[in-house]
Amino acid sequence: MLSIHYVFLVNTKSFKYTKNEFVYMEVISIRPTKEMTKKLENLAKIRHMERSSLVRELLDIGIQEKLKEHALDLFTKNKISVGKAAEIAEISVREMLELIKERNILLHISSEDLKKDFEAATT
Repeated sequence: MLSIHYVFLVNTKSFKYTKNEFVYMEVISIRPTKEMTKKLENLAKIRHMERSSLVRELLDIGIQEKLKEHALDLFTKNKISVGKAAEIAEISVREMLELIKERNILLHISSEDLKKDFEAATT
């Protein structure tokens, strides 16, 4: 089945028409190095993807990792709870606890914090 996409640019805003609906997509410009461009082209060929789709996927992965890194940094400095770290990283409390364990971060959590996080996770 052939999928047809139309992209409309309006003052640095993009509307992608697919499956009988418009999806808003903002346009972001970057200036990649020659090395980055070459790697991007190679990966796009390997993955059989359009370059713009690959850039969106890679950007999403990078943003998610930076959110996790930021949340873990705040948690390590005892500035936020496990639940708040999970919220910042946009993952579940269980996933945050797994990250904390994987990175051998001390779990500085009181029984009251644990109870609050458990209640938040079950509601």
